[in-house]
Amino acid sequence: MSTDVRPSVAVVTGGASGIGAAVVARLRASGTAVVVADLVPGMGEEQVDVTDGTSVQALAERVAAAHGHLDLLVHCAGAVAVGAVDTDIETAEEDWHRVFSVNVTGVWTVSRALLPLMGEGGAIVVVSSAAGVRPIPEMAAYVASKSAAVGLSRSMALDLAPRGIRVNCVCPGLVDTPLARTTQKQRSSAERANVAERRGYLIGREGTAEEIADAVMLAGTNGYLTGSTLVVDGGRSLH
Repeated sequence: MSTDVRPSVAVVTGGASGIGAAVVARLRASGTAVVVADLVPGMGEEQVDVTDGTSVQALAERVAAAHGHLDLLVHCAGAVAVGAVDTDIETAEEDWHRVFSVNVTGVWTVSRALLPLMGEGGAIVVVSSAAGVRPIPEMAAYVASKSAAVGLSRSMALDLAPRGIRVNCVCPGLVDTPLARTTQKQRSSAERANVAERRGYLIGREGTAEEIADAVMLAGTNGYLTGSTLVVDGGRSLH
């Protein structure tokens, strides 16, 4: 017997591009009404700053007015800072705080605002990163924030289980997105070479946003899956 839960209404933060846009496309193809929340929205999308409580609360009010409830919340909004603790490539303090504000506090803020619209059978998917499971060099703030996002998703799964709400985390590896391309240009030549040669990847290629979206759909719709961390990184985290 299948326990899949197909959402009728979903919110996707960071849904205007990259993995978020692929998730939106998957959901809409399955018949789900999707509210796309992004700091830099395109046509027909909601402009939302996940680090701003007022902006997030306004999103919750708009979702309530338009749909009355919420079945699935997908956290795809993300920020990156290149730099280590003590190298030639250092992370500025303001970048450290910005990355944590988006990647961790943003998940907490948006979830708290939208949970009143979610009942039994609802689901939350946090898109973290495989870097939060197995660190990568020169990305200290990003790695730390994504590790925290994994921990937060697991804690939320425990806390929300009595309400019948499932929470899972999807951790992508190297994926060709505009943000990833910009980030790689800022890393050292040695690390750019490692990435270009796919060192440590059992599957010798980068992933696609669509492949990550498939994992998000599994995490969001499988009725027996909660508290899980799905690493989709071509086998890199195995090492």
